[in-house]
Amino acid sequence: MSRRSFATLAVVCALLFTILAVHAPGQAQEQTHYTYVSLWAVSRAQWGDFEKGQEQTRAMLEKLVAEGTLVSWGMGADLVHNEEGYTHADWFIATSQANIVKALQTLRSAPPGSLTSAIKHHDLMLHTIAHGGKTGKANSGVLRVAFWQAKPGRGDDVEAFFKKYIQPDLDADVADGTALSYNFDTETIHTAVPGGYNLAVIYANASGLDKATARLAARSKENPAVGDGFVSMLEMGEHRDALYEVQGYQHK
Repeated sequence: MSRRSFATLAVVCALLFTILAVHAPGQAQEQTHYTYVSLWAVSRAQWGDFEKGQEQTRAMLEKLVAEGTLVSWGMGADLVHNEEGYTHADWFIATSQANIVKALQTLRSAPPGSLTSAIKHHDLMLHTIAHGGKTGKANSGVLRVAFWQAKPGRGDDVEAFFKKYIQPDLDADVADGTALSYNFDTETIHTAVPGGYNLAVIYANASGLDKATARLAARSKENPAVGDGFVSMLEMGEHRDALYEVQGYQHK
């Protein structure tokens, strides 16, 4: 899960987003968030040991949420592999970059354990433009991530489109329990070409994928011109998706 397939740590059919119909804008996010994502490539024989190593950080992450350093955290295993080789991910969200750094320092004080079995590793530091989620914990779920690259000069348009046409449905999914949380992000520490956007949605279970896909397919018939406008903002050849099994999750 690179910049083109994350990043990271949540699940609607990305191509169907390009044909969304018009509906009422959602409430604008007032709180700034940042998200840190770690991607790991682990050989198949080491998956069990690696996941046990991830699990050993759970108590530390829960404490960071309890004390207010973190808003949310999660960990998962890739379900759709590609040549980049990443097999696992973990992520956490805070309301400041200082709290992201504090969480990193806390986690790095723990023994490395089986995390050293990773044969490749990549991190992402993201500015979260929009975030939604409810208080809760889960040991299962499905994370879907979509990556888009904005055409030069169209970043503001992409962000405005998301807030007007996509975020309201995500807020509704969180409200009714279909989704546990969502993030709409762009890199704040650039390790890739600027202008990339990630949408990560964590669904409570796999049926949420079908529900969201069916809803968006129905709306696409109502007003396809809106989706055409979104496509015009994007470098569609750069679009990528990722799908993860969630193995641990918490939101304050």
